[in-house]
Amino acid sequence: MPGTPRRQRWDAARNRTALLAAAREAFAARGLAVDVREVARRAGVGIATLYRHFPTKDDLVAATLEKDLAEWSEAAGVAVATEDAWFGLTLIIEQTLAVMARHRAVLDGLSEPRSAPQILLRRLATLRGMLEGLVDRAHRQGTLRLDVSADDVGLLILALGRVVQLTVAAGGVAVASEGDASNAVWRRHTGLVLDGLHTHAVRE
Repeated sequence: MPGTPRRQRWDAARNRTALLAAAREAFAARGLAVDVREVARRAGVGIATLYRHFPTKDDLVAATLEKDLAEWSEAAGVAVATEDAWFGLTLIIEQTLAVMARHRAVLDGLSEPRSAPQILLRRLATLRGMLEGLVDRAHRQGTLRLDVSADDVGLLILALGRVVQLTVAAGGVAVASEGDASNAVWRRHTGLVLDGLHTHAVRE
């Protein structure tokens, strides 16, 4: 029947788009705990259709996060390359929290790495290495308090991630856009924390 293969390709593309949109919404609202059957239901397709496009849950998470993780990595690269280590540290912290505001799954990956997909674990491992390098450089440049370690920064990111989660939820949205008022709340708290990490915080 003429046109059938084209129609099938169109249907497949439409289903994939619907699945990714549904997954983004579900992972943003409930994190990595969401069941793939719920994603299929939200997308209006059967579970078999979901598995044809995404054989594993990790595949679905990876495809959902791909664009944001790529932007996250790009910003992290800029942070590491900048001469001012304090600016770089600030940038990587703020960018990580911005990704968390859009994807609760990223916060879940930091909190419970055993349940995180491999693509997220690899990015988090890279982030850890970048933080260690930036913390060391900021110490040498005299802008970061010497009693603050990379472990401290990692825990503070996790704590601020909870602030992100609470403020986004309080705003009544599952995903925070750049102009959302909830972003102003967690960005303010991030600024307060960063102010306490800078060397000027311990000067008389």
